[in-house]
Amino acid sequence: MEKQKKLLILGGITHMIDVVQTAKRMGLYTIVTDNDEESPAKKIADKAYHASTADIDALEKIAREEKIDGVLTAFDDINTWNAQALTERLGLTFYATREHLEITSNKERFKAFCRSFHVPVIEEYKRGDGVPVRYPVIVKPVDSYASKGITVCQNEAELYDAVAKAKRFSRNGGVLVERFIDSNHGVEMYYTLQDGEVVLSAVTDRFVHNQGHQSPPLPVATIYPSSHLAEFITKHDENMRSMLRGMGLQNGLVLIQSLYDEGEFYIYEMGYRLSSEQHYQIVERQTDVNLLEMMIDFAVGEDIAKYDLSNFDDGFMRYPSCNLSVLLGPGAIREIRGLDEILSLPSVISWVPTREVGDEITVTGSYSQMLGRFNIVCQTIEELYGTIREINHVLEVVSEDGEDMVLARYSAGEKVM
Repeated sequence: MEKQKKLLILGGITHMIDVVQTAKRMGLYTIVTDNDEESPAKKIADKAYHASTADIDALEKIAREEKIDGVLTAFDDINTWNAQALTERLGLTFYATREHLEITSNKERFKAFCRSFHVPVIEEYKRGDGVPVRYPVIVKPVDSYASKGITVCQNEAELYDAVAKAKRFSRNGGVLVERFIDSNHGVEMYYTLQDGEVVLSAVTDRFVHNQGHQSPPLPVATIYPSSHLAEFITKHDENMRSMLRGMGLQNGLVLIQSLYDEGEFYIYEMGYRLSSEQHYQIVERQTDVNLLEMMIDFAVGEDIAKYDLSNFDDGFMRYPSCNLSVLLGPGAIREIRGLDEILSLPSVISWVPTREVGDEITVTGSYSQMLGRFNIVCQTIEELYGTIREINHVLEVVSEDGEDMVLARYSAGEKVM
């Protein structure tokens, strides 16, 4: 009888529940570790450890004692670094090398790659370059994630404070100052790499809410397919594929974010991991190929050639879809109404909560303001917009003061309210 393979999963947040459930469905023995005793994914795993995902020595000890076959994490840049370091020590397969992560997680290095492959990026200001700063600008740590440490600045005084803040959120103290494009519309590209082949799995329109003077915009809806799909492929897809190959990437999932302004795409960030939107769920409904399963198989050394992506290139999208985010304003959550009714809708395929009753929300301009995300797949665009309107009508998040905490609702087919 074939030995049951063991998968060590780094991180037990709510997003990871789907990873554990998928791995178990595939017949793997699942072990989850992090430093939170109450992590939800730990409760459904076959085994759990209370060990920080940053303690590589402790993780190595666990991995060797358990005789694990692979390591996986998802949705999180920090744990991606930890998983890479651990697999390197253990001599196990991992889709990314340290050099890959250095390029893809550092905004400065990523932009340099973009320029060398003629992929358009947002202009930036550098100290001493003689170019006068034109406000507004957006200030970012070169290596932060989840919109942490980012500030929009209207003048020099704000810029001074924003640079100091960004430095605190950067591992190496690096800061980027870029022209701020005041638009609620971006375009995202999702590429899948399989044994050196590059597939464009989706291109989406990303709508954001600009919540204030200094806070960065936060997402409220990602619509599949993008209204700019054909335009992106014509203008930039070939160079983007060349760039990914030029980085030396062979396997894994890639998310690239851009702003779209006055007919131009401005690329600004890349993630080399499963996206926190869990876009693989929507891709599976379109193609019957589960990209999470593919990455789990890769982690434990299985041949992934059986996941045939050849027919699903160029942003193949059979059904209109949406990842709908719920952003919250300040307050303590007393009650969440309408979730059961929404989850009974046949077009709502998943809901990933990140906040719960009792949580205190503060306006940070980061993803900590997000209640959670719905993934929605419909037969027609009219049905999709109708589902979004129904969710907007039914969902209520009530504060301890009796106020509506939902900060913005995507008005389907129009703009953010």
